[in-house]
Amino acid sequence: PPRSVVVLCGAGISVSAGIPDFRSPGTGLYDNLQKYDLPSPQAIFELSYFRERPDAFYLLAREMWPDNFQPTPAHHFVALLHAKGLLRRCFTQNIDSLEARAGLPADLTIAAHGNFDGCHCIETGEPVPLGEVRRAVAVGREGPGGWAELAERYGGLCKPDIVFFGEQLPARFFEAAEADLPA
Repeated sequence: PPRSVVVLCGAGISVSAGIPDFRSPGTGLYDNLQKYDLPSPQAIFELSYFRERPDAFYLLAREMWPDNFQPTPAHHFVALLHAKGLLRRCFTQNIDSLEARAGLPADLTIAAHGNFDGCHCIETGEPVPLGEVRRAVAVGREGPGGWAELAERYGGLCKPDIVFFGEQLPARFFEAAEADLPA
């Protein structure tokens, strides 16, 4: 039947793009964060730690920003399912936005852990233009256009719409899961 395929995917589909998974011994992201001097590997994605020491996340975000990577054959396969009229929805744990870069429409993608498609101020909740955050991350803390200046302009630290520990999964995830994955 048309639009009956639901795809559930995670880090494995992005590894061949050069994005590490989180937990693989030796190659996973959590095994390779020593340069950030974190109290624990997960701290880089903890909201309380980000408020206290945002530098670590911003440096990692500079390296992991999705425009540094290309979609893999798996991402293109999901987009092909859509093009053939078979895809109902793609649920992904990935934050890399590579589904969109492969051509999958945003309304068919459920980013369970959020992604880099939007940004907001963590104090006000207000949206912040993606390009401004991208430029601020590239510049760094100091200087014109840096993330410290961006925080002043928007009333608090700004980050991509990825879900940190201490934040709720997007409501859209729960709504789509109920509609697309009946018990």
